[in-house]
Formats: sequence, structure tokens, C-alpha cells
Amino acid sequence: MSNSVNPTFQWNEFFWEADVNLSDWSGFQERNGPYGAMSSDKPSNGNVKLVFAPEGRGEEVLTSAEMELIYWFISNQSQVIESITNTLFSNYAAIKDSCIEECGEEMAEHFPKVKDISDIKNVVGIVSVNIHQVSKDNIPYIGVEMGCNWEEEHGMGFLLHGNKIVEAGGADTAILLWMAEKHANET
Repeated sequence: MSNSVNPTFQWNEFFWEADVNLSDWSGFQERNGPYGAMSSDKPSNGNVKLVFAPEGRGEEVLTSAEMELIYWFISNQSQVIESITNTLFSNYAAIKDSCIEECGEEMAEHFPKVKDISDIKNVVGIVSVNIHQVSKDNIPYIGVEMGCNWEEEHGMGFLLHGNKIVEAGGADTAILLWMAEKHANET
């Protein structure tokens, strides 16, 4: 377990959140604007909003077991990033084709050339990392909410069990507790 980052969570009337700097997340687009809009032309320096229990939990202080889920994520964040960037890279052309087919040829301008996995950080940015209060085998469900140029209204989101992607979709995929609970109860 890594305690080099020790987030201080605050209750914001809806969920627990902490602003942390996780250098592994640097280089993505800066997406701190309203609804995950770009907030800078410069790449992110790794500042990330960590959210614990984005749905379905009260304001009771986080327990040590819940903090362990958060520390699991911090210790394994590079594998989480790798899963997401690999998935985006391998599906980038299909996402582009689908957007152009659905919305018209003008969508092509929102898809800069991506030659390798490292280029993915240039086309998406992190809005928040959501650690759900649901776990399986002591491994948390993690939702990564992202902003992207081609889907400004709904963004994109990934739900992972540890570093394995369970679901990809709109930004709400990263937040919805029922998705994490459903997967946790399936197998």
C-alpha cells in the first residue's frame, strides 16, 4: 500500500472528494471546466479530483476499510491508466467512424491523428476518478469520468474493477453505483 499520497476528503453535501496530485495522470487534457470542458491549452499536471462513493453513501466519516479501497487505487493507478488508454487507442478509429456516421463529416475535426497510445492523452482529459464503496475480493470498483472533444454533452466514462474495464460509455458510467453493484454480484 502506498501512503505517499494521503488524500484529505471533504464532504461536499453529496459525496466525499479530495483534490490530489497524481503525477501518473499528467499529460492528459486539462478538463476542469463546466461539465468536463477543457480549461487550459496546456496538458494537465496530474491534479485529479478523487471522489469516494459518488452515489448512495451518507456523510459519515470514511472508515479504514474504505480508505484501503482508495489506497488500492493510488497504488495501482498506472495500471488503471494503461487499461483506459489501451482501450481508447484500440477503439479510437471505431469511435471516430461512429461519430462521423451519426453526426456528419464535420465531426472529423474533433479527432486529431493518434499514432500511438501516448497520443491518447492529447484527445481526452480526466474530470474525476470515482472510487465506489463497492468492492470484490478487496479490489475497488473505480469510475473514471473523462471529457473529450467529440462528446461535449455526455463526455465518456469507464467503470473498472481494479484495472479491468467492466463498462465504457457516457460520463455517467463512471458514477453509477448500480453498475458496480451489478458486476460485483454477477460472478
